[in-house]
Amino acid sequence: MNVQRKTPKAGGAANGVYPASLTTFGMANQYTGQHARRKRILVRGPTGEFSCSGKDAMALEALIESGKSGVIALELSITWALRLSAYVCRLRGQGLDIETIREPHDDMGGWHARYVLHSPVAILGEIA
Repeated sequence: MNVQRKTPKAGGAANGVYPASLTTFGMANQYTGQHARRKRILVRGPTGEFSCSGKDAMALEALIESGKSGVIALELSITWALRLSAYVCRLRGQGLDIETIREPHDDMGGWHARYVLHSPVAILGEIA
């Protein structure tokens, strides 16, 4: 008797079944098997020009748009920024001055981080 599994094994996908996160964020196309193109931008920062891509680029754009008010993960995590602190860490590695402000939660204790970009940054364009 041949019994087929209807759910994917842990750590892998079964015959065209991809976790929602892979298809949602464009990492794999379940119909063609092709990877979607990640956004890549060319940036001029205080240490010179560099490129960043994917969610690092999206985080940088969010930091630029937020200005002096900064951004918190909750403002972005509903859509894409599940690991904002990691994206900020990589941007700091490019020489950007990004301040972390610890803000207490209103009603349940604990705190969250607000990130504010202080470096002058110019996005020079998208890279194909």
